[in-house]
Amino acid sequence: MLLSLFDNFIPTKPEANQEKSRVETFEISVNDLTVPVKIIFEERFNNRVKVNSNGITMHISARQPKEEQRKNIDHFIQWSKNKLGEKPDLLDHLPQRKYVNGEVLSVGQHDFYISVFFHEQPKSTAKLFTNNIAIALAKGLSPEAQASTNSYLVAKCLTKYFTPIIEERIHTLNKRHFNKEINSVKLKYNTSNWGSCSTRGNINISLRLMFATQDVIDYVLVHELAHLIHPNHSDRFWKVVERIIPNYRASEKYLTDNNYKFYL
Repeated sequence: MLLSLFDNFIPTKPEANQEKSRVETFEISVNDLTVPVKIIFEERFNNRVKVNSNGITMHISARQPKEEQRKNIDHFIQWSKNKLGEKPDLLDHLPQRKYVNGEVLSVGQHDFYISVFFHEQPKSTAKLFTNNIAIALAKGLSPEAQASTNSYLVAKCLTKYFTPIIEERIHTLNKRHFNKEINSVKLKYNTSNWGSCSTRGNINISLRLMFATQDVIDYVLVHELAHLIHPNHSDRFWKVVERIIPNYRASEKYLTDNNYKFYL
C-alpha cells in the first residue's frame, strides 16, 4: 500500500550521484498541476520536506532502512498534496529547529534548557542532566550538518527522558482497559506515523507525540493497545477505541492540524 502514492509519478532522468548523496527527481499531479519532486538521500539523521515555488524537495536519511525511507517519502508526498490542495501557492515547509545556546525547548508540559558549544573532538555528543540538554558539536560542521546533528542529539536525549514516562502510562492504560501482554515499549523519532504495534506485542511510539496534549497522547497509546486485540482497522477495532476514547476523532484532527509543528 505504501507504493499507492507513487502511481502517478512521471519519472525523469535522475541527477548524477554526488559523494555521500543520491538525488532522484520525478513529477506528480496535484489538482491538475504538474509538480516537480526532488528526493535527496544523504548522510543525515532526520528527514525534511519543503514545498515552495520550486516544487517539493525532500531530504531523506540514507542511514534509514529502505522500508523506513519509503514510509517517510509516502508520508511527505501525502502531506505535500494536502497542503498544496489547500494552498496552491504554498511557501511553507516542515521546520527543522535551530538550537541556540540558552534557549528553552518546550515539549508538551516539559521545558528543556539547551546548551550548545563546540569542542575539538571529532564526534558530536549530547548529555541530559535532569531537564538540561548539553550539546557538544564537533568543529567544522556545515550549517546543514549542525542542524541535522542537533536534531538527532536532542531526539536521543528526549527519548531517554520520556521513555520511562510513556512506559508507565501505557502499562497503566493496559492494566485498566486491556490486560494484554506487552513485549516492549519504545520511543523513536519517527515522522511516518504516531505509533505502531506488532503481533508480538512490540509497541513503538513516535517521540514527536510528546509535543501533544495528554489526552491526545492517551488516544494514541489506546489506539496501539487496541491492536493487541484487533491487528487491523476494522469496525471492531474502532469500537474498542471509541469505548475507551469516545471523542477520539477530535484527537485525530488535533494530530492532523498540528503535525507540522511537532518536529525537532
